[in-house]
Amino acid sequence: MLIPLRHPDAMSISASAPAAQSSLPASVYALLAPLLALAATLASPAVLNDGDTWWHLAAGQWMLTHRAVPTTDVFSFSAPGAFWNAHEWLAELALAGAFRLAGWSGAAALTGALVAGALLIVTRRALRAGLAGLPLLALLLTAFCLIAPSLLVRPHLFGLALLAFWVDRLMTARETGRAPPLWAAGTMLLWANMHASFLLGLALIGPFALEALIEAQPRDRLKVFGGWAAFGLGAALACLANPQGYNIFLFPLAVTHMTMLPNIIEWRAISFDRFEPIEPALLALLGLALLRPVRLPALRLLVLLGLIHMALHHGRHQMIFGVVAPLLLAGPLAQVFPRVEIGEPRRDALLWRGGLALMALMVALRLFVPIARVDSPTAPLSALAALPQELRAKPVLNELSFGGPLIYAGIKSFIDGRFDIFGDAFFFRYDRMVEGDAAAFDEGVASYGFQWTLLPPAVPLNKVLATRPEWTRLYGDDFAVVYARKQ
Repeated sequence: MLIPLRHPDAMSISASAPAAQSSLPASVYALLAPLLALAATLASPAVLNDGDTWWHLAAGQWMLTHRAVPTTDVFSFSAPGAFWNAHEWLAELALAGAFRLAGWSGAAALTGALVAGALLIVTRRALRAGLAGLPLLALLLTAFCLIAPSLLVRPHLFGLALLAFWVDRLMTARETGRAPPLWAAGTMLLWANMHASFLLGLALIGPFALEALIEAQPRDRLKVFGGWAAFGLGAALACLANPQGYNIFLFPLAVTHMTMLPNIIEWRAISFDRFEPIEPALLALLGLALLRPVRLPALRLLVLLGLIHMALHHGRHQMIFGVVAPLLLAGPLAQVFPRVEIGEPRRDALLWRGGLALMALMVALRLFVPIARVDSPTAPLSALAALPQELRAKPVLNELSFGGPLIYAGIKSFIDGRFDIFGDAFFFRYDRMVEGDAAAFDEGVASYGFQWTLLPPAVPLNKVLATRPEWTRLYGDDFAVVYARKQ
């Protein structure tokens, strides 16, 4: 079982399971998951299958053009001038820069590098802990599978890579018996301007600092407290270097309390009616804990349980569990599996160089072969291309995921993935309209003056519009239907 252990780093390699020989060098197992993650990101069209990607790029391009971070809504006609906390502005700038240099291939390559980088950090910690062979491969592939549903060209992967780096720094500080260096607190200068997950990073300082304080000798506790307090204060102050100041701390909390979140797939609680990567991961962890005495320090066990709760409560947090849990478990797992001899250092180093060179080659090939966007459930490109010019400036009722492509095309959206701008009441009003509530739609027409709609074919409102003589169907394909109001 998972046994709390007070001194996790006092266990020496010699105290672990006896060494075994492996027919393959550790680097072969270690490189497979990062290579797989990079290949999946570069080659799979699914990484672009998110309507939000479009407005993130549009936001980055707007900032490059105006040399400013937006503070009010500039993309919708339904909330013009509303306060917009563009908290991911730095990640959006990076994505827009990559897109400007190499189009969609550049954005995909940057995303792949972030995911591979996060897994390489996990790999490095696992190897340093002494985990190798098939256990190492299983741990890394589990991490990849938990991240895979979130492999999208969006800012959250910047946060994921920074999270891996951050937790590794906290664990390294515990191993060395010192507080993390103040320069590491500067990570928050980037993180707080890239993704709201920086709050989790701040929260994780607590358990590691408390662990250090508990394990310190009584005469050293004041010094230990001072070191960790200085680091935590430095990290918190670094977060304030953002366009919204202290509001950066309040924004993620406000979003997580919105009542409409369960209507967004990635924010829903895990349902085991369908396959979710966390299910086999938890079953494997439970089985291993029952078979072997995996020793995890008490406070780290609490962190692990908290991560499991987060992942079950909101499916999008599986990726967080997929990065942090392997970092926490690598050392304890190395104690219960036979230690694998690394083999010849020169051969191992050569394999690492070869693996990194292969990654660079994969990125180069992706940049050399441009990605051509085609119609998809989140990209109604043909529908937008067929749109009469005179309709582009008129109010549209669009499906939420179509808001991003509209914004990118220079068309004001009714709603898009920035649901914090619109609020709960607005979302539920939108939901009633697209679900075919005729009265709600008529109220929407009166309030917003809709002149056309852009909706997926299966949306019930299309059937309502088909029965109304004042509306005519202009375009339809497998992904989108356009209705326009007769003049």
